Amino acid sequence: MFDLRKFLNEGQNSMISKVVQRSDTAVEYPNELNDLLATPACVHMAIESAIETIDKYLPDGFISVGSSIRFVHTAPTSLGMTVTIRTSIIAIGDHDVLLDIKAWDEQGEIGHGQHRRAIVNKEQLIAKAEERTHFLTKRNS
Repeated sequence: MFDLRKFLNEGQNSMISKVVQRSDTAVEYPNELNDLLATPACVHMAIESAIETIDKYLPDGFISVGSSIRFVHTAPTSLGMTVTIRTSIIAIGDHDVLLDIKAWDEQGEIGHGQHRRAIVNKEQLIAKAEERTHFLTKRNS
């Protein structure tokens, strides 16, 4: 592998902002929550921000993949409000990166957490996935 610290730095960050749309709300849950931002939408934005923070700085052929996420959704956000998510690198390991997550809307904090992403060779990852799929195909024959 290579030294990730040659490509990434602690403190490196990215932000994503989005106006809450109907598709970001808890429409799949009880009607009382239909106009509120769903936690999975926050997590999705955090993952997008983390990818933006890391992947464009990696050498060709390498990507980051999520290995864990912990997100605490602390306040409701209504349809039409703007949510901003910031992910910042707080630790760089030999093969992974730990990011801090901060989320807020016009009224203040709505959530926080941490997200770990492993750095992998994209071709090797796809080959491993195909190998696992091939095993399943053979097993079902």
